[in-house]
Amino acid sequence: MLKEYSEFCYSQVGSYSLELLHYFEDLRPQLAKAGVDISLPEYISMMLFTVGTVALLTLTLGTTVLTLSMGLSGIMIALILTPILSLLTGVGFYLYPAIMIKDRASKIRDTLPFATMYLSTLAGTGTSLPQIFKNLGEVDEYGEVSKEASKISRDIETFGMDISEALERSAKRSPSEDYQELMWGINHVITTGGSLREFLRQRSDTLMSAYKRRIEEFSEQLSLLVEMYITVVVVGSIIFTSMSAVMSTISQDLSANQIVGIQLVAIFLGLPLISGMFILLVQGMAPGGIR
Repeated sequence: MLKEYSEFCYSQVGSYSLELLHYFEDLRPQLAKAGVDISLPEYISMMLFTVGTVALLTLTLGTTVLTLSMGLSGIMIALILTPILSLLTGVGFYLYPAIMIKDRASKIRDTLPFATMYLSTLAGTGTSLPQIFKNLGEVDEYGEVSKEASKISRDIETFGMDISEALERSAKRSPSEDYQELMWGINHVITTGGSLREFLRQRSDTLMSAYKRRIEEFSEQLSLLVEMYITVVVVGSIIFTSMSAVMSTISQDLSANQIVGIQLVAIFLGLPLISGMFILLVQGMAPGGIR
């Protein structure tokens, strides 16, 4: 879907994006590390086209809706909103690769210990290194690591690269330092004639130890979050219900029905919203293997 949209945008504003290409060269390596499989001119075209579309829709629809509801002042509000929303859209496109880089690096870090153990097992069977990465690329369980392995296999089989060149290219486009060290290490082992199985075994032990430390740190953070959840949601809701009931007896501004309405909103809207925020927070903090 993204590829088709980027191609459409390039067909519409590609000539303008090529003129601005030198201003966005810093995005080229970021797109590769972010796993965005579109070229830099296509990405810039997509940004320009989307910013223009947002500006046009805000100016036309926003002016129409706001004018009908607010009169002439709606025109002024629409004129102010148009550059603001357009600027935010452009900034969003510029920051998107950096956000995706952090996300991919986190996913690779969490699955790399298990993928390295898998590589070590295959290396112990005497399987050739290109075949090892081909097998790893066919296992979806390791997520982004499997995707990188598929690209290594593609570089070897389709583009005719040797294994050393494919490993170097994979290391350069990866956002994870652990993955880069693994690729450089494998390349060094096959170049010097060392034991690949022993290297992968030692590396998997190191990565697994780091993963266990992250699990222990998460368990401590989870205990703190559980205490916060109990305090805010359970105890807080009881205190709020009790205090609002007391306020209804001494307040002359709020009727009993209004107090009950506030309590219902807090219970059936506020509590689920807070619980959902805690769930998202825990999922974001949890190492990938236990999400």
